[in-house]
Amino acid sequence: MSTIRLGLRVGRWGVLGFGALAFVTTAVQALAFYQVAGHTAAERATFAQSVAVLASHFTVVLPPPTRPDTVGGFVQYRGYGGLAILFAVWALAAAAGAARGDEERGVVEAVLATGVTRASLLAARAAAFAIGALAAAAAAGAGLEVGAASGGESIPVSSVLEAAAALAALALCCYCLTLLVAQLTAARLTAAVAGIVLLVLFLVNSLSRNLAWLVSVRWLSPFRYYELSRPLAPGGPFEVWATAVLLTAAALACAAAALVFARRDLGSPAVRLSHAVHAAGYEPSRNPWWRIPVARGLYERRAGFFAWMVGMMALGALFVALTRSVVQPLLALPGLERFFTVFIRGELYSSFLGYIWFSTAQLLFAAFAIVQVARWTSDEAEGRLELVLATPRSRALVIVERAAVLAVGATLIALASWLAVAAAAGSQAIDVDRGRLIQASLLLVPFTLFFAGLGSLLAAWIPRAAVGLLGGIAFASYLADQVGALFKWPSWVQDLSAFRLFGTPLSDGIDRQGLALMVLIAIVGFGSSILAMERRDVGS
Repeated sequence: MSTIRLGLRVGRWGVLGFGALAFVTTAVQALAFYQVAGHTAAERATFAQSVAVLASHFTVVLPPPTRPDTVGGFVQYRGYGGLAILFAVWALAAAAGAARGDEERGVVEAVLATGVTRASLLAARAAAFAIGALAAAAAAGAGLEVGAASGGESIPVSSVLEAAAALAALALCCYCLTLLVAQLTAARLTAAVAGIVLLVLFLVNSLSRNLAWLVSVRWLSPFRYYELSRPLAPGGPFEVWATAVLLTAAALACAAAALVFARRDLGSPAVRLSHAVHAAGYEPSRNPWWRIPVARGLYERRAGFFAWMVGMMALGALFVALTRSVVQPLLALPGLERFFTVFIRGELYSSFLGYIWFSTAQLLFAAFAIVQVARWTSDEAEGRLELVLATPRSRALVIVERAAVLAVGATLIALASWLAVAAAAGSQAIDVDRGRLIQASLLLVPFTLFFAGLGSLLAAWIPRAAVGLLGGIAFASYLADQVGALFKWPSWVQDLSAFRLFGTPLSDGIDRQGLALMVLIAIVGFGSSILAMERRDVGS
C-alpha cells in the first residue's frame, strides 16, 4: 500500500495537470455546443446533420458521432474523442518515466532494497496510475456537468461514471503496454518505441474505418474497444465487455512486464541487439562528430530524428491518399461536379490537403518539441548536464546548441515530410502549388521553436514540472485557436496561439506577421532560459 501511495505522490502533478485539461476540454466543448447548436429541435437537428456530414470526412481521427444534436453526444464525440489521445500520451510519458527514468536515477534500486518485489512494484505503479487516471477522467465528467448546467441541462451521473471508467481503462491499458515495452528496450529508446507501438495501434483502428483490409486486425487495438462505449449520448451503449477487455489486456501486459522485469538486470534491456565487443577504454572518443558543436547533438539523436522523419513521411503520403478518397465523392455530387471541375477542383484538393495534413503535422511537431524538452530535463535529472558543463562548456552555449540542434532536426523532418507529400500528390494527380507546399512545410520549424523556446525556459526555471506545463500550454494554444473566435475572445488572446499564427499557408500563403511573432517568442524563450539557468544551481 505504501508503494501505491508513493506512486500517487510522485504522479500527483500529472493527475492534477491532465485532470485540469480534461475538465477544461469537456466544459469548453459543452459551452461551444450551446453557442452553435441552437435551442430548438429543428435547429439542433440541422446542426447534427452538419456535424455528421463533416465527421464522415474525418473518421481517420475520430469515430462517427452518436446523437450530436445533444450536449452529451456532441461532447462524447468532440471532447472524449480527443481525450482518448491525450490520456494515451499521458500514459506513455508516465510509464516510460516510471519504468526506466526512475531506474536510471537509482530510485528503483532504492525501493527494491526495502524488500519490495519487482512484480509488486510494477503492480503498485499500475494501480497508482489507474487511480490517478480515474480521478482525471472523473474531472472530465465534472467539466461536462458544469458546461451542461450552463445550458439548463444535466447528464445522468451513471453515464458520466461509465464514460470515466472507459477512458481510465484505455489509459491503464496504454500504460501497461508501455511498461512492457520498457522492459524490452534500452532506457533512452523506451518512449520512442512505445510511441510507435501506440501510434500503430491507433492508426490500425482509425484507418480501418476507411481501409477495409484493416478491419480484420483492428481487434488488436485498445482504441477499438474504447470507442465501442458511448454512454454520454442518449441511448448510447456502455459496453461492459469492451471495458473488461481493456482491463484484461492491461493486466496481461503488466504481468508480462513483471515477468520480464524479474529476469533482467537493472539498467539493461531484456532484448539486446548484437554488436561488436570492444575492450573497455578510458580515452576520449576519436569520433570527429563529438567535437563539432550542433553536429554532436544531431549525431547523438540520429536514431530518434530518423524515426521521426520516416514516420512523418509515411503519414504525409497516407494523408494525401486520404485526401483523394474524401474529396472524390464530393466531386461526384449531382449538380456540383461541373462547378468543381470548372472552378475549384484543384483548389478543393489543395485546401483540404492543407487542412487535414498540416493540422495533424502541427500537433506532431508540437509533440516533437515536448519530447525534446523532456530530454533536456532528463539530462539534468540524470547528471548528464552536469558532466557537459564540466567539460567545460558555458550554460549559455548549452542553450544555444540545444536550440540549433532542434532547429536543424525539425528542418530535416519538415523537408522529409515535404518530399513525401509532394511525391504522393504527384502520384495521385493532385495539383498542389509546390512553392507553397515547401514554404508551409518549412513553416513547421519556427512553429516547433515557438514551443521549444517556452519549454527551454520552463526546463531552466522549474525542470520537474516543465514537460507537464509545456503540454498544458500546447493544449491551451490549440484550444484558443479552435474556440477563440466562437467565444469572441480578444484578437490578442487568439494571436497567442501558435496554431493561429501558423495560419493556412498552403492555400493562403505565409502570414508574415504570424511568422515574425513565432520567431520572436522563440528567441525570447531561449534567451530567458539562459538567464534562468545562470541563476539556478543544476539539479536543484
